Amino acid sequence: MKLSRYEQEVVIILNADEDEATVYTANPVWIRKMDKLHREFPEIIRLKSWTEVSKTYALPKNLIRIGKPREPLIN
Repeated sequence: MKLSRYEQEVVIILNADEDEATVYTANPVWIRKMDKLHREFPEIIRLKSWTEVSKTYALPKNLIRIGKPREPLIN
């Protein structure tokens, strides 16, 4: 089953009460990246569930990063 580009989403769930983040993705690029990390660090990046088109991973939330832009945004 092929998803439209709009449906190829990534959802990162964090909450203040838990030490783990949940990453749900139906984006093939993210699935490949997360699978590679899971194979390299299976005790840290855990595969929780999967379907034909998506996967859900659990990982320590301290691995989630948001960086500032490298150059000013021009509108």
